[in-house]
Amino acid sequence: MPTTRHRHPDAQSVTTAADSREADQRHRMKQYLVTMTIRTVCFVLTIVIDDWYRWIFAAAAVFLPFIAVVAVNSVAPRVRGRRTPVTPSVDPTPRLTDHAYTHVPSTVRHEDEPRG
Repeated sequence: MPTTRHRHPDAQSVTTAADSREADQRHRMKQYLVTMTIRTVCFVLTIVIDDWYRWIFAAAAVFLPFIAVVAVNSVAPRVRGRRTPVTPSVDPTPRLTDHAYTHVPSTVRHEDEPRG
């Protein structure tokens, strides 16, 4: 009766694996750069615009660095149930130990054995 060779009840499916560390860092860096670009635009608009909503741009220029740093330092949480175990299947490949031992007569002779 064939059985599975390896039993890993908590095997990870490749399609549900988390992003790599490099991909996560790249995403967070892009998010930080976009936020800081918006902050720079707000700072320039604070200087250029001479109206009451200048203070909205000033507040954004002051608080966006805090928001950017908090957003970048937050790592994606592990979602429960995202990981699904893979059920192992029976391996149909025949193994050497599945067959009965058959004795094959030797045709090799030793030098000390008589010929004939």
